[in-house]
Amino acid sequence: MKSTCDTAGWRRRPLFLTALLLVAVTAAGAGLLFAWRAAPQNWSRQPLRNALTAQVVRPADWAELTLAGGPGGNDWVLLPPQPQQHSPFRSAVTGAQRGFLAPQDCVDCHADYCETFQHTSHARTSMLPSATSILGSLQPGRNLLTTARPELQFRMHSLDGKIVQTVELQYPPLRTVFTDSFPIDLVFGSGNHGQSYLWWNGDQLCQAHVSYLTESDAWVNSPGPYYDGTVDFSRPVPVRCMECHVTWIAADPQEMNRFDRSTLIPGVTCVRCHGPAHEHVAFHRQHPAETEGKRIVNPAGLSIERQNEICAQCHSAGEEHASLFSYRPGEPLQQWLQLDLAASAESNADPHSANQLARLMQSRCFQQSGGFACTLCHDPHQNQRDGAASFAQHCRNCHQQNSCPEVQRGETGAIAGDHCVACHMPARRDAQVAMQTRQGNIEALLRDHQIGIWPETAAAERSKLADKLRQALQTQDNSQNSPTAQEGPAP
Repeated sequence: MKSTCDTAGWRRRPLFLTALLLVAVTAAGAGLLFAWRAAPQNWSRQPLRNALTAQVVRPADWAELTLAGGPGGNDWVLLPPQPQQHSPFRSAVTGAQRGFLAPQDCVDCHADYCETFQHTSHARTSMLPSATSILGSLQPGRNLLTTARPELQFRMHSLDGKIVQTVELQYPPLRTVFTDSFPIDLVFGSGNHGQSYLWWNGDQLCQAHVSYLTESDAWVNSPGPYYDGTVDFSRPVPVRCMECHVTWIAADPQEMNRFDRSTLIPGVTCVRCHGPAHEHVAFHRQHPAETEGKRIVNPAGLSIERQNEICAQCHSAGEEHASLFSYRPGEPLQQWLQLDLAASAESNADPHSANQLARLMQSRCFQQSGGFACTLCHDPHQNQRDGAASFAQHCRNCHQQNSCPEVQRGETGAIAGDHCVACHMPARRDAQVAMQTRQGNIEALLRDHQIGIWPETAAAERSKLADKLRQALQTQDNSQNSPTAQEGPAP
């Protein structure tokens, strides 16, 4: 493995620092490092890159190092190289030239769609940072991520007009606090499961150490090889991640994570499903009376296979042959992405998407119906996050509700009919999207898209429905027995 420490910019440390390091390690082993508390103002503060365990990691070396368990020990700090003093990367090709227009270019003719679409998970899968787009709390007392190392914590807060993640690393025996703040420059994730955060290191994108988990409403170590008690702001964000989280950004083909910041169009928006729109917009501005869409792709007019391949750009697994920013809806996706249609694992073996298209294609519903488009159940223009009942209605278009044994069950049958997806498309824990905490690993829940009969899942959901029903009845009884309800209406 190549050396991960860029020593060119590091000064040779005097021998007495080495001796102090040994004192710190010995004190830690003896349990003398006391719990975190705010450091007195007279304690010296130094940049995090000067911490004794800091290492500079080049983007090409990050994966090999972290997947091997890190550089050793459990207290390392990984940082990217400092930006070189050169002009930022500027792409010769703009998104507009390629037809990647922002959603506001569609508002004039499609205002209704644009209004509802902005609330969807696709539109919010990447966002610029704000107090509303960042779901984790920034309030004191709730904005901390503490770790198994009492001398290390992360604090999410506003600083100089930006929202940042501040690392505070305290070595009491050395009476030194190492601290650095890393800006949240881009929010990744709609919040359905959680969010991760990116920061600009010059014109290179890196992932921040701290993420947000919706299920527990808490700040957590980011998924993957982020180890509790360590600090890692060096993870490079390659173009493959951007292809599924943004509409467009120009990438430097010579670098792993270098981008033209000025070309960013956040969210996965209109043109990723409808194709390049510059000719379409130009035509209809010249012919305002024309009501039929020209020079644009309407996915509803494509075959089921081509429709589903639009979704498969991100909701599948496979080996990429070429950048998906060059893919055009309606063309065979295999020219860009070799899909893995095996999907034999019932666990969510594929991070993020759980290979949803392949799992769907293995369902009896899909096979016996001759196939159907993802949009049969999913309306890409509407927020369907709380749409359990609407999904169930699609099931009832083909299945007799009374044939379901859960619907026939006395106690929970009345509400089971609106929860088809919960039983027949179970949410599973994904070991590859695990987050380390002081209490142990947390695994994200991803929806399995193989429609089937899962007895264990049905039993678990039956218990949840029974609890929900009892809570509803208890609330109703409390309301009826309250003093206000017994007094009756005022005369």
